[in-house]
Amino acid sequence: MDNSILLKVRDLKKTFVKKTGSILNRKLQNVYAVHNVSFEIKKGEILGIIGESGCGKTTTARMVMRLMKETSGEILFEGRDLCKLTDSETNKLRNKMQMIFQDPYDTLNPGMTIMDILMEPINAHEKHLPYDEKVRRVKEAIESIELRPAEDYMERFPHQLSGGQRQRIAIARAVILEPLFISADEPTSMLDVSVRAGILNLLLELKKKMGLTMMLITHDLSTASYMCDRIAVMYQGKIIEVGPTKKIIQSPSHPYTKALVSVVKDLNYFIQNREKLILDGEVDATEETAGCPFVKRCPYQEDICNSKMPKQESLGAGHAVSCHCHSNLLEKTS
Repeated sequence: MDNSILLKVRDLKKTFVKKTGSILNRKLQNVYAVHNVSFEIKKGEILGIIGESGCGKTTTARMVMRLMKETSGEILFEGRDLCKLTDSETNKLRNKMQMIFQDPYDTLNPGMTIMDILMEPINAHEKHLPYDEKVRRVKEAIESIELRPAEDYMERFPHQLSGGQRQRIAIARAVILEPLFISADEPTSMLDVSVRAGILNLLLELKKKMGLTMMLITHDLSTASYMCDRIAVMYQGKIIEVGPTKKIIQSPSHPYTKALVSVVKDLNYFIQNREKLILDGEVDATEETAGCPFVKRCPYQEDICNSKMPKQESLGAGHAVSCHCHSNLLEKTS
């Protein structure tokens, strides 16, 4: 494995089984949440995984963080396959891999003070440290997220903080052990617009200061373009396009990516030309298609799109797309 790569995911798959029908006519139905997803993240970079609700991006993050077991596939962290580790071995890696969740209201224990919340990971992984050193680490962590003086916050409870402050405490809890890798799942979607930029800038500052490698899960392409070095676009459990952020924004090669970019660039243009960019519909993870997963919503579909799954094709400079007709999309949209 390349020493510059911290995380490598190979053919990751997750299939759920849900019950449908009435009580007297109960049926089981497969939900293909993640289907043969592969990507890699280099040390020190931020990879954004974007897509609409139900595309599988959060499920992917939860499997990478070992909060959910995969159906099949490999997750290599520092060359070690996390899928083969025991629960005990996985717990020992928690100090290297941390997650920032979407909702700060749910992730902080309302019955614990900020001191106790931030002390918890230290007690779990570095309990040998003297108490004074643990307190120093907590103060340092609080000040690193720009809540100063730290003493004003240590004895507060989560309900005594604003939403933005709560998310900053969640970030402090994630970085207090100085991990190598952070997975951030929609870290600003539950916050007021006025405080989102501050949280994003804080993450960028911590990434630079600590040399963090990050995976950012988001449905917002504008957030991904601001934060990420590379972007992977997911649709119906598959990565359909991946590449450097500038390439994805300036030269999207998949029709779904084109639609996402058009919304960010000009919402009025997207509304007026919606049928040329994307057809109505939603992600249906219960349907395993023989062809392209986007075919029912694609205005550029051809016969081959219904019968053959597109393979990921390299376009050079780290840019790749899974689309049968990407080469003539430009001609059709002009």
